[in-house]
Order: sequence, then C-alpha cells, then structure tokens
Amino acid sequence: MATTAQQVFDIAIGLMSADANGQTETSDTLEYKNRTLLILNALRGELYPYSDTYRKTEGGKRPVMLPITDFETPIDLDDYIAQSVMPYGLAAHLLIDENPTAAAFFQQRYEELLYKLGSVPAEFEPIEDVYGGIEFSYGGSW
Repeated sequence: MATTAQQVFDIAIGLMSADANGQTETSDTLEYKNRTLLILNALRGELYPYSDTYRKTEGGKRPVMLPITDFETPIDLDDYIAQSVMPYGLAAHLLIDENPTAAAFFQQRYEELLYKLGSVPAEFEPIEDVYGGIEFSYGGSW
C-alpha cells in the first residue's frame, strides 16, 4: 500500500483531536489542509534518506523528489515512515502558532521516532588493503 498525503493528514488530525464523529475534514481543519502539502514536502525531504524507497544517485548528488501536488498521489516513502513518523511532524508544524505546547509534544515525538529509525542506510563498500601483505608479516613481534 502506498500512503497518500490524505492518509498522513487524516492521521495527524486524529492525533491532534479529530471531530467527535471522527471526521478529519471540517471547517475547523480547512486551514490545516491548505498548509499540509507544503509541510509534507519539507518533511519528506528530511525523511527520505531513512525510507526503504531511497535511491542513491551517481556522482554524490542528492536525489531529487518531485513535489507532492495533491492529496491522492502516493508520497514515495515507505509506509512505516509515512504512517508512523510523518504525522507527528505534520501535527507539530500545524500547531506551532496555535498551541506551542502541543506542537512541542508532537515535535519531540517526531524526533524520538526519527531517532528510533537509526542511522541513514548505507551501502557496503569493501575496504582496499593498500599496504598489502601486512597480515602475513612474520618478522615483527608485537
């Protein structure tokens, strides 16, 4: 399943306290929805290196991702990151002016989850032995 911006928005609004009926799109959340795509584009760039969908480019250049332009197109992050980490970052950014305390909670949770992801995945690269033969040196004593 490829997660969409709408799904991330719905999860974030749910975390922020959705409508009593479970509706995430109401007149109260319209302003949030208008800001969501811009925020998700910024967060996606930060999260992309941790994702299973990360593709290394040649020549040491950073990969460029096309911007998220609508709520229905998949956002090209693995589902765990998109559904478990990204909503906390979105909630923090949406609440930063309205409720700084809640924004700080969501930001801290986002950073905790990001930390749990570990380091950015890297590819194995063999180490070349430039000295050659030192492992068979019988002349030295240690």
